[in-house]
Amino acid sequence: MLKKGMSLVVALFLIFTAVMPAFGAESSKQEFEYATQRDSTKGSKDLSADNNTSKNKGKVILIDLNRTSLSNFNNIKFLREKMKNDGHVALMNIRGDKGYDDRRNFASMGATGRVNIQSEIELNITESDKKLASLYRSATGKNPGKINLNNINEVDLYNKTKGEFKSNVGYLGETLNLNGKKIAVLGNSDYYNSEGKFIKNRDFSLAVMDGSGRLYNGNVDDINKENLSFPYGISTDYEKLISETNEFYKTSDLIFVELGDTFRLDEYKLELNESTYKTMKYSIYNKVSNYIEKVFEMAGENDTIYVMSSFPSNLDYSNNRRLGTVVRFDMSKKGKGLLTSSTTRREGVMANIDIGVDVLNRFGLKNDEMVGRKLTEVDKASSLSFIEKEYKKIVAISSIRMTVINIYVAFVSLSVIFGALALWKREKIPAKYRKKSLDVLKELMKFGLIMPLAFLTAPILGASSEVQLALSIVVISIAYYLIGTRIFKGDDIKQIGFFSIAMILLIVIDSVISTPLMKANIMSYDPMMGARYYGIGNEYEGVTVGSAILGMAVLLEYKKIPKWLATLFLTVILFTSAYPGMGANVGGAISECIAYFVFVLMIYNVKLDIKKIILVLFSTAVLVAGFAMADILLGIGSHLGNFVKQIQLNGPMEIIYVFARKIDMNIQLAQTTVWVNILLVGILMISIVIIRPTREFLQLKKDHKIIYSGFIAAIIGCLVTLAVNDSGIIAAATDSIYILIPITIMMINKKNKIDGKNIC
Repeated sequence: MLKKGMSLVVALFLIFTAVMPAFGAESSKQEFEYATQRDSTKGSKDLSADNNTSKNKGKVILIDLNRTSLSNFNNIKFLREKMKNDGHVALMNIRGDKGYDDRRNFASMGATGRVNIQSEIELNITESDKKLASLYRSATGKNPGKINLNNINEVDLYNKTKGEFKSNVGYLGETLNLNGKKIAVLGNSDYYNSEGKFIKNRDFSLAVMDGSGRLYNGNVDDINKENLSFPYGISTDYEKLISETNEFYKTSDLIFVELGDTFRLDEYKLELNESTYKTMKYSIYNKVSNYIEKVFEMAGENDTIYVMSSFPSNLDYSNNRRLGTVVRFDMSKKGKGLLTSSTTRREGVMANIDIGVDVLNRFGLKNDEMVGRKLTEVDKASSLSFIEKEYKKIVAISSIRMTVINIYVAFVSLSVIFGALALWKREKIPAKYRKKSLDVLKELMKFGLIMPLAFLTAPILGASSEVQLALSIVVISIAYYLIGTRIFKGDDIKQIGFFSIAMILLIVIDSVISTPLMKANIMSYDPMMGARYYGIGNEYEGVTVGSAILGMAVLLEYKKIPKWLATLFLTVILFTSAYPGMGANVGGAISECIAYFVFVLMIYNVKLDIKKIILVLFSTAVLVAGFAMADILLGIGSHLGNFVKQIQLNGPMEIIYVFARKIDMNIQLAQTTVWVNILLVGILMISIVIIRPTREFLQLKKDHKIIYSGFIAAIIGCLVTLAVNDSGIIAAATDSIYILIPITIMMINKKNKIDGKNIC
């Protein structure tokens, strides 16, 4: 019956993965609607808005110093002095949909989610004369604003058909407009490209335009002047900018200013030597400092001012420093510290999609279709030094991440392959070296279980450079190996159980205390990638399934705990890893629930039939629904709660879109990620030992019945996580490590034992 049950699970998985992407794509095509055709979105009052700008009808000013950084802010005199005692700062994820660039970043700030915009098309954002106004009206069926994105339909079509998230653009601007708030934009980043062609760059307007690409006030065309001592011979006319900022301040609620000279300086840098670059930079920063000082002088006591670098410089980007900078000043109160949001749950780190939501919150408004979260303040006197140290760690982890993971995956794959080959062709190894060779391979394979534990422990040592991180991992890995092999000398199964129990205990403890180790972990998520910011990462989702089952199986095998206690432990693990306020991994909740449930049924010798499988699936659905309800009622705002809200807004078809996207992502990962190597090795080996088991494996199954049950449950966990997680290949690969390595080690021990008897 077990084989029939597993066959059903595999069949359902194959059908699900084959049908869902096509069905989701077809449904998406049928329901596509241009932004200029959809109904306007007004949003609603945000009763939770607790700031003086919203309470006292203050204004918001957003100043962008594109292509700079926090260190550059310290070179701008007024900002440097201001930030010594005032302002809350955060590093900002700048990722758009399927990549990084200025326009996707800006558009994502004011949209429902990340936006995808072609990098090669020209965005025709300009003040409309009669001809352009008529062309806009003919193309969109809408009355034009003063400033329009004339090719809004082309931009929207690409985003909706090529984008991963199908986000709606312009929700910030539209929500403000429909609630009577006036928006003005000032400035541009116009420049000449490498061919000498003049490029109109007004991409910043994407952040605050409405859904039809319109802005009703501002100046993006006539704000520059000729200045041959500045990049491209172009300079912002700061006298005019100050004057117009003052005028628009009187008539607008939100002003977004783009100080284009910082962008032009970065683009022009290759034309300059070190001396001329410093001269231009000094001149530009003096102008910028003076302008920002004037803005603070004209701002009212209830206003909010954001100063940000929306995108890093080309040099920073190439050196893997791929976070923007945002400083928020609340004019009604003095205070210094950090910004954070429930998007990241990380002090001093936010996402670009949080900007639009926070601006709405400053006006006492919200739009539930926007997936970003408002920013909250964390007072910290040493905020600037804290941010600098955090950024250094983030960059170091991100820079070394793929190198270490590639080494780890190659190590696990090769050690298991060599171990399997040595078992298969052991007769080819000289008798006097046979046992020693197999033992060496066996000991090396243990590091495949140890290193995920070392990755998660390494942040405790506080390493902040690539070399320090690498040394930390090596030292901790050796330490764990020595501890395990000394305490349980000569018993490989107990050592494997020790490494697995230590792993799952550390994951549970870390989840309970808001995952500080997971956030600073080489094998976990990366704030610059922005796929996940908190909870248990996809790599450790598989580790959670595999290590928990293997650890419990070993304890039960040696009768160290009763079955009811193992069931209780697995329940606690499931809760901490799936609860929205802790591990917050929805895919993990589903795969863990099914895998743990199957394992518990097997250790109690309950036969897996169709009814039991249906019961497992139903229990999983109830569990996920319970966590979703807790998320919404408690206002935690995790991925699961956001998913439920999107279903409420867009209907049940949202479920199909999401799962289709997850499967499509797995298809892409199968072609790119190094983790697929472990998964392929796992599929091959598991297929061999289950479909055509050797005599020794059958004996292993008989001698270690509970551990074998654990292997079956972990395999089911692999299949489930492939289907329900957008990085299922990664999670399935890390889960399979806790199947492949123990099986290989146990088979080596069986062979050594047989060879020893034969010699005797």
